[in-house]
Amino acid sequence: MMNKKVMIITGAGLAIGLAEALIYYNLGKNSKSEKFKFQVPKGNELVKTAGIVLLTSVATAALSNIIESSLETNTTSLVTA
Repeated sequence: MMNKKVMIITGAGLAIGLAEALIYYNLGKNSKSEKFKFQVPKGNELVKTAGIVLLTSVATAALSNIIESSLETNTTSLVTA
């Protein structure tokens, strides 16, 4: 089971990552138009984008958890030495 910190990091990463992906999507879609129009990808493209963002958010949370655990272990061993 995921701990609370991993879930928080994943959720925050998902929200920020999806917002970032939509910004990049719109920059690309509007690169040749004079007037900026906000768009959301439709169908399969939206599912792929959300899936990639979710995957990277979970990876970020897992890596953060591993690094934090490693630092806590190193700090504990230094204190008891």
